Amino acid sequence: MNRYFTDRQGAIRRVVAIKRDVVEACRATVVGMRKEGGEVHGLEQVLLQLRMGRIAYFTCRSPIAHDIVFVS
Repeated sequence: MNRYFTDRQGAIRRVVAIKRDVVEACRATVVGMRKEGGEVHGLEQVLLQLRMGRIAYFTCRSPIAHDIVFVS
């Protein structure tokens, strides 16, 4: 499991990179945790909530890696 700490722009770039890689996007499971405690499921929804500044962290699980990205 890899842990990353980044700002909002870095997190958006990371999700967009996953989205651009079609093979990884199909296999990846992305779950975001909102600052007020709710979960957001799916790549598009996590990206939308990141852009609005509501995500505290998100996880990306794929057959290759499991990453946790904390957003400051």
